[in-house]
Amino acid sequence: MTAKTTRNKGGTDYTRGVSREQRAINRRNRLESSLLSSQSYLPSVQRFGEPFREGSIVAFEEKSFGGIIKPGQLTYPVSTDYAEDVSSWVVAIALFDGDKMLFACSGIPIPHGRTRQRLTRFVTSAHLVTQFNQNRNKDDKLRVAVRLPDNTATDGFLGLYDKDIAVVTCLDFLEVCPIDLDHKAKPFPGGCLKAAGRAFNSGSLMAMRGSLYQKRPLEPRNTWVSDSQDISKAVLGGPLLGWDNNIVGMSLDIYDSGDANLRYTFLPMDILCKCLKHFQILNPKKDFRGYALPRDVLSVVPSGFMQTICRLKSHGYPIPPPLVLEFNGRLLNHFEECFGELLPWKGFPYGDPPGGSEKCVWNQLPKEVVTDVSRRVVSLASFNGYVRSFACTSLLIKLGSNAKQTVILTSASLVRDCCNEDIIDDSLTIEVFLPPNQRAGGTLEFYNLDYNIAIVSLKKNFNAICPDDIFTESAKNSSKKVIAIGRDAKFGILMAASGEMKCGNRGCKLDCKDVQLSTCKIKKAGIGGPLINLNGSFVGMNFYDGSGVTPFLPRHKIVKVLSQVNSLPSECRWPVPKPYWYHSELQANVHALGKHIGRRLN
Repeated sequence: MTAKTTRNKGGTDYTRGVSREQRAINRRNRLESSLLSSQSYLPSVQRFGEPFREGSIVAFEEKSFGGIIKPGQLTYPVSTDYAEDVSSWVVAIALFDGDKMLFACSGIPIPHGRTRQRLTRFVTSAHLVTQFNQNRNKDDKLRVAVRLPDNTATDGFLGLYDKDIAVVTCLDFLEVCPIDLDHKAKPFPGGCLKAAGRAFNSGSLMAMRGSLYQKRPLEPRNTWVSDSQDISKAVLGGPLLGWDNNIVGMSLDIYDSGDANLRYTFLPMDILCKCLKHFQILNPKKDFRGYALPRDVLSVVPSGFMQTICRLKSHGYPIPPPLVLEFNGRLLNHFEECFGELLPWKGFPYGDPPGGSEKCVWNQLPKEVVTDVSRRVVSLASFNGYVRSFACTSLLIKLGSNAKQTVILTSASLVRDCCNEDIIDDSLTIEVFLPPNQRAGGTLEFYNLDYNIAIVSLKKNFNAICPDDIFTESAKNSSKKVIAIGRDAKFGILMAASGEMKCGNRGCKLDCKDVQLSTCKIKKAGIGGPLINLNGSFVGMNFYDGSGVTPFLPRHKIVKVLSQVNSLPSECRWPVPKPYWYHSELQANVHALGKHIGRRLN
């Protein structure tokens, strides 16, 4: 097994040389294979999700209702001089496990929105999501298909939903006319209604007559009753038309009030429009920084990605917006991103490490310096229960009288509260890792939030270490060349990026006048790592602000801070770029881009 195989197994695919679409398909195939061949994911799934059954339930049988509607037979007025054929836009949506149909209902096309990717969206009943979750099993191969008015079928992707409605998305602009969300007709009391829906297997459009049911005081739902007493789930998600054939709502579910008269619940058109706007899919943000689901809105975990979602939760990363996983989006600013030239530890069992962004960095250092670095640079991670809060690099240093005590110098970002970065989270546990197999718990001993410095002690001693004596000033080095050191959070691989010290700190995003800059290019895993010169002397501690240069706190300032009493600042001046999801074509459209085939379910 190679290092690249290990890095990609069950996770985000960074493979180069193949298209984004093919990487998405390959990744899904690997995930399905790993779910079937490995049982190691079960504790994670049960800790961060729900255990699955062995297989899905019996097949679903569609039931027809009302009468068959031929093209042109049922229209609804779009304007005073134009009417739209209902048969040209009502679709059928079905849930499958392999070739077994588990559920089928109808759907209504809604406006395309402003994403770069060409997408067609349908709103339907949330009962589809209920069936999806209830039928999910260990194979995790459920798929959604959409039957179009021309009787062709295409893949659909379940995304956002709430207690009433769900949104299904298809690739490309399909030949269906979206409804006008500004046209908010209301049902006329006592007037007749027509409910339309499409059967998936036959592709036939059906409609039946009914009437508005007088809402009782304690009933929370709007309901209507069929004149023929036909009960079919194909009605759900379909349009409800008023006496003048205007769309007055969408059928949601079958309602049993206990009086022997089964009814259908429906969502009035004005409320449906408010819900869709609340979903924020028609007018997405410029990007997904700080993305959070709207209030009372949930997102379906896509088939084949449950293990990925559990892994993301355990690492403390944000859950991706809808479709980002299926369309091979990327998580940016994550702790597993490597930088510079990689140096595996002796006995590294995973073959050659993945290629870094630089070469010939370690060769610039004397062999004894490389050895010392490998014995004093460690990886740190903080945890809130089972969930990782932060990960960074740290340096073993000598501290105390006569420099006899070995402690860890790192960034205070390790222990900051994730919700309020101006305070320390005392509930976090700390884990220290020095490859190949030395791990220990850590205890926070000292911190200074003004300079973002923390000192962590080891709960047990490490062997064969070489702590740095940063309090003893080394010989002056006239060269401006420096090297930023980091340690990979997952495998403990050493990373090194070369650069030069800059004059001043212009362009730095950190609000600290004592911070200096180097041109070394690091990632988040390098936070807290040492900046050294070519003779191995400690120059300062690195930070990361996403600016393309590396801020660092110089050695003399760190030494001064460690001798002072801690005082809490009034505000956080050391922000760390938050992880966020990126997909260029699922964000606000600027220019039309090419078509992506996305994920195919077999």
